[in-house]
Amino acid sequence: MRKPRFFPAVLAIAGVTAGLAVFSAAGAQAPLQEVDLEQAIRLALDNDPATVGAAAAVSSASADLLEARGLWLPSLTMSSGYSNSSDQRVDTATGRLVSESYNAQISASLELFSGGRRIVENRAAAANLKAAGADYRLQTFQTILRTTEIFYDAAASADLQRLAEQRRDRARQQLSFAETRFDLGTATSSDMLRAQLEVDNAELGVLNAELMLRTAALALGRQIGRAGEIHPVSSSLPGQAPVLPPTESLIEQAVRSSPSVVAAEATLRGRQAERLAGIADYLPSATLSGGYDWFAFNFPPDQRSWNLRLTASLPIFDRFGREANVQRAAARERFAEAEARDAVMAVRVAVESATGEIASVARGIEIANHARELALEDLRVLEERYQIGVATILELQTSQVALTEAEVAVVRARQALGMAVARLEVVLGERIEVRTRE
Repeated sequence: MRKPRFFPAVLAIAGVTAGLAVFSAAGAQAPLQEVDLEQAIRLALDNDPATVGAAAAVSSASADLLEARGLWLPSLTMSSGYSNSSDQRVDTATGRLVSESYNAQISASLELFSGGRRIVENRAAAANLKAAGADYRLQTFQTILRTTEIFYDAAASADLQRLAEQRRDRARQQLSFAETRFDLGTATSSDMLRAQLEVDNAELGVLNAELMLRTAALALGRQIGRAGEIHPVSSSLPGQAPVLPPTESLIEQAVRSSPSVVAAEATLRGRQAERLAGIADYLPSATLSGGYDWFAFNFPPDQRSWNLRLTASLPIFDRFGREANVQRAAARERFAEAEARDAVMAVRVAVESATGEIASVARGIEIANHARELALEDLRVLEERYQIGVATILELQTSQVALTEAEVAVVRARQALGMAVARLEVVLGERIEVRTRE
């Protein structure tokens, strides 16, 4: 049976199509994205709902302050109108029957005296704006803390996966040693079984580490507003504690500029202004208003009139509404005072706790690094001794487990150092540079 003439062309087209499909599939499998800590923080601040909400609160408080300042300015209104009716009326000025009319008006009003209400409302609005700004700054560092926690968790998971793979490689090497000794008749089948069991346990450890890394990478991606896995750059965990000023200096700095303290003090000033605003309701108010009118049955309007009015009012009795407002404002003020005092005490305790934790964890990193060096040397010696038949497989595996635990302790200590520094940053309201090299 002869093939059609176009059969080679069909094969060529199919080959090109398959090649393009393979190329497209390879292009779709883009490498995993990596971010450093600063990039993760920047993206998280742009996408975190709590931070965006705090920024919206600042914008709202700024609008409230603008509105409070506008109370000092007059209000101005312009209006115009046109009417047409099926019923005609007599224009008293001309004696003609008309059905249309035109009018225009401009009016203004200015509050001359408000009993001090505008002053205290401006103070309250300014204090609320400062409190909103401090809350935004505090929320920013809360987001930084959360992002740092997720980032370091992902970085630690990556290091733990690497350690799990190293343990698996060492277990396979030990299995090779055991097989060699078994072939030479210097090892028993028990050595082979123990070595194979360690390989299986190491393989299981790698699977668990990969699962933990994937979970942490997905959490990091969500935190920074990206779908899929986002991995930290290599060597992201801090290896050395930052050089900090004396604890007393840090406490003074925190009491002076900590976002939580600034927010609490600004809230207190706002509550004080609200209480004064309630007292201002007992005082009289005066308002000056006026306007200019144009009216006619023909366009443009040519009949003019104006008015000017001065109004004063003094509330005498409003069924205890003012008294209730003052009492509620005083209660909110007392609560704000208690919160402000507690905020100062809280930052003192937080600074002392964070600095102590940083010092303790830094010392722990030194101890963990030394323990890792000892465990590594012990494993090297036992591997040599096992190869010549002096050590047992149990001693070799015990040494390997000790090395794995020491390496994990180093990773966890470095992760704890990063979190301790991040917690101090939240209290101080400023970033602290940490070295990632050991």
